[in-house]
Parts: sequence; C-alpha cells; structure tokens
Amino acid sequence: MKGADDNRDRYVSLPSTRKQIFLAIVSYHLTIHGRFVGIDLAGERPAEAFKGLNELQHQISQHIAGIGLTKDRYPDDVLWQILRETAANYGLSHNLARSIEFARSRDCLK
Repeated sequence: MKGADDNRDRYVSLPSTRKQIFLAIVSYHLTIHGRFVGIDLAGERPAEAFKGLNELQHQISQHIAGIGLTKDRYPDDVLWQILRETAANYGLSHNLARSIEFARSRDCLK
C-alpha cells in the first residue's frame, strides 16, 4: 500500500485548485470503468458496481464543491479513507486505484 499512501500524501499537500483538478480527473476516469461494468460483470454484480461507482462520484463531487466553497467537506485524509472503504465495500478497489493512477499520470500530484 506504499503507493496508495504516497498518492494520499501527495494529494493532501496540493493547493486547493490542484486538488479539485485531481478529483475531477479521478471522477472522469471512474466513468470509464462504469461503461464496462455491464459488459464485464454478470448477475446482480453490475447493479452493485454501479451503486458503488455512484457513491464514489457522489463523495468526489461533493468534495470538489466543498473545496470551492471552503466549507462542508471532510478533511482530505478522511475523504481518502472514505473513498478507499467505499471502493472496497463494492469490490472497486482496483478501479479506484487505476483512476487515481490515471490522474497521477496527468501530473496532477506534482
């Protein structure tokens, strides 16, 4: 988990505008995963995966707005934990990690 902790630490150290960009890119990339959920999963799993993706995007979009409004948001490390726990609960940890790495590859964590 060193990589995940490193990404979290880098995110926490960013200025607010860079955090918003990073989170927007993570959210955007999560929608790509959503496009494949119905194709890749069978039975009730697509509905649960969509529910999980929706919850991740809800938390991310609320946090982006909270940063802009400078209120009504969790501390950054708490958001990170919520995202990790939500992804784990819905079997989406790999998807979240890939979306974070995608955002990082766009130089969002420098």
